[in-house]
Amino acid sequence: MIEIEAVQPTAREFRSIRKGWGLIHWVCLLPTYAFLLGFILFGCVTVFLAGDILPEGLFSAFLVGSWLVSLAGGYVVKQVVARETRNAPAGNLPWRWRIDDHGLEFDNGLQINRVDWRAVRTFREEKDRFLFLVTPAYNPVLPLRLLDEEQRRTLRALVIDLRERGVLGAGVD
Repeated sequence: MIEIEAVQPTAREFRSIRKGWGLIHWVCLLPTYAFLLGFILFGCVTVFLAGDILPEGLFSAFLVGSWLVSLAGGYVVKQVVARETRNAPAGNLPWRWRIDDHGLEFDNGLQINRVDWRAVRTFREEKDRFLFLVTPAYNPVLPLRLLDEEQRRTLRALVIDLRERGVLGAGVD
């Protein structure tokens, strides 16, 4: 069993996952950029139909302004979520991780979560973190900086064994 105390990923370690969930990742991003694609289409049709009636640069200014408002909105959302997470009773507590051949267990004193290896779609190692892909919305992050070299080797060997036995992701269709 591997035990890691005081797990609190930094913002950098907790960054978004860009790959691992395939097409679903990009499909989920479509609503994020649909308004911008709609504005581009609307602008192109308007410029085509209106011709020289529109002031020069109006469409470009509208497009850039919409993009800037979108960035500002995203920033506000991140700040609100971060503030509410800090204010939540269990939001800022460090986690204790236990990893064994049955799965992952997370405990912070107020809640305990358990994930069976069959529920982990895949395990990924990146330069600064280990990722356990469970669902597109739930992917536990374990910072590499918290594990010593022996724990890293043990975890890698465990994952190789689970893959060879067909246990890792066995519950995923």
